[in-house]
Order: sequence, then structure tokens, then C-alpha cells
Amino acid sequence: MIEWFSENLWAAWIGLTLVLLVLELMMLDLLFLMLAAGSASATTVALAGGPGWLQVVVGSATALLMLGAVRPVALRHLRRTPEHQLTNVDRMAGMEAHPLETVTEHDGLAEVDGDTWTARTVAGATIEPGMAAVVDSVDGATVYLRPAASIDWHDPDEREA
Repeated sequence: MIEWFSENLWAAWIGLTLVLLVLELMMLDLLFLMLAAGSASATTVALAGGPGWLQVVVGSATALLMLGAVRPVALRHLRRTPEHQLTNVDRMAGMEAHPLETVTEHDGLAEVDGDTWTARTVAGATIEPGMAAVVDSVDGATVYLRPAASIDWHDPDEREA
């Protein structure tokens, strides 16, 4: 059995490559993919008839080169997103908010984009239900609101009778 294994080390390398690829599919961080590339290069050396020590050296060198040179570049390209394409809470700044109760610096609830959030105001403002508000920032599960700019359509010179 040991003789067969030493004569067919390529089978172990292929098995290791497959295990590393499955791990990569579960983790999705490009680490195991780089190690699988090293294992695949060791498979090539084994199939070419290279000795076991050369298979280990070539596989290790390939894996280290992939980890050090290819992975950082690949991650940089994968994580690059347009600056105008905000996601999750980053996109909430500037969105319209609807206070569900009086919102102060210490207490309140508001609805933003259909979800209910704990709300606080910025700069000591008080926002009553029904008033227009805008999300200033988000910290955890709390939105910080500011009163929305509005136009007073009443003429200040007119007096109510």
C-alpha cells in the first residue's frame, strides 16, 4: 500500500487540490484557492515523474508566490466598487425619515425606507411626528436625524384674524 502511494503521489496531490477548492467555495477569501494552485503545481511535477521533495518544493513555492503576489491584487480588484455605489447604512445619509414619535437628542423612533429605527436628533433639535426629517448619519441601530429644509409659504406680514 505504501509503495503504491509513493509511486502515485499525484493522486494525493489531486485529492488535496479538490479539498482546498471545496474549502475555498465555503470561505470565498481566495486563500484556499492560492493553496490549491500550489497543490496543482505539485500534481504537475508528480505526473512528470519528479521526486517527492521536488513536488513539495514546487508546490510550496507556487502557493507562497500566489499568496504574496496574486491574492492581494485579486482582492483589490474584487473589493473595488464605484464611490457613488453606496450600500447598506452608508446609503442612508440624506434619506427622508418619518418620525413615529417625538425625536430628541435622547429618545425617539423613526421610519426610514420602511424600517423602524431608534432615532436621535443632532444639534439639539426636536422633531415632532409629521415633521419632515432627513437622516444625518447612522451609528449601529440608531439613526441621527436633522429637520428637513422646508419653505414657509405664509407671508410673515400677514396676520391671522
